[in-house]
Amino acid sequence: MSLADTARPATRPSGRVAGWVRPKTVFLAAVLVVLAVYTEMAFALEWRTQAGRIGPGFFPRIIGVAGLALTLWGLVAAIRSPHDDEVVAMEDEVGDADLGKHPRLLTIMVLASAVFAATLISLGTIISSALFLMVMLSMLNRGRHLLNAVVAIGLPLTMYVLLQTFLNAGLPEGILPRF
Repeated sequence: MSLADTARPATRPSGRVAGWVRPKTVFLAAVLVVLAVYTEMAFALEWRTQAGRIGPGFFPRIIGVAGLALTLWGLVAAIRSPHDDEVVAMEDEVGDADLGKHPRLLTIMVLASAVFAATLISLGTIISSALFLMVMLSMLNRGRHLLNAVVAIGLPLTMYVLLQTFLNAGLPEGILPRF
């Protein structure tokens, strides 16, 4: 056995890097550090205002803790099963991307989003959201009119009750009276 044989680092027969130092795990570890800093900053903010409404730290705390939990779960799963690396096909094998397949739909969605943002204060949360969802669902979920109507009306009402009634978030009333 020569000196060159003993100085060479041990590698796996498959050519993979031993341990957890792989691109996926390094990326997840970096995201975990960023989320830890974010969560620490979120817990420094007040979670409730003097008026009893949710404060600037309410949702960042939820996002930070959920992000930490999910990223930690992904990191542990990546470390525990190093042989489950995804195989990425070469671009020649996959083919060209079909960009711009639905330019009309994209244009309508952007315009509808702008109209939604412009009418949110004047029409209110419930009506603006219901109209936006009805337009989008009629284009994306054609032929399912009853389901579209139930979702377009039920989702804004549910979100309004949750955010306005339970969390006292102060959403725009618009033309409907507050309930």
